[in-house]
Amino acid sequence: MKPLKLFMNSFGAYADAQLIDFTLLGDRNFFLIHGPTGSGKTTILDAITFALYGTASGDLRETKNLRSDYAPPSSKTQVDFSFRSGAKEYLVVRTPEQEAAKARGTGTRKLPATAALYGLDGGDEKNLLATGVSEVTKQVETIIGFKAEQFRQIVLLPQGEFRRFLVEDSKNRKTILETLFKTGIYRQIEQLLYDKGKQIERDYENLKKERGFLLESAG
Repeated sequence: MKPLKLFMNSFGAYADAQLIDFTLLGDRNFFLIHGPTGSGKTTILDAITFALYGTASGDLRETKNLRSDYAPPSSKTQVDFSFRSGAKEYLVVRTPEQEAAKARGTGTRKLPATAALYGLDGGDEKNLLATGVSEVTKQVETIIGFKAEQFRQIVLLPQGEFRRFLVEDSKNRKTILETLFKTGIYRQIEQLLYDKGKQIERDYENLKKERGFLLESAG
């Protein structure tokens, strides 16, 4: 998964609209997000993870708290994230559940969370692939190959959370590493050999019983 553009409005540490254009990095595969404490570095990771999965990049931040505390009621919290996976490009648009100013009169109203996934053709055309919070998340998991927890542990590695992967139980680490290094084919081969061995063992036992029956019948 290669990030292309990230748009945030009234999200996290940013009250105003922010656009991060990763395409300016060109073919560079490594880059650093840096700045003083409280400058919004983690917000960028939160925005990417929220766009893809509807959750934050760490377990300490809840989705309902991702709206900027500095945003006015008239401003809508939204994240647009475009990315490339393989040869295809996609755009995810998400909004969390939030309080917004009423269209008429005073006061606020609660807006439900929304999500939409589009396929991009390289131009201005967008092809709607999925809508709805859970359906978009399911499609993203299929496209990227990671669930939210795996994505946080492998792709983002938020500050201080890499240790969590190191202390994961062996079953979870196996699943993550199998997905990361595409070793599922070897697990399938192992299972096929196991099943074949069991079948040979059953055939042997049947032949052994048949031999015993024939010897006993012949005296």
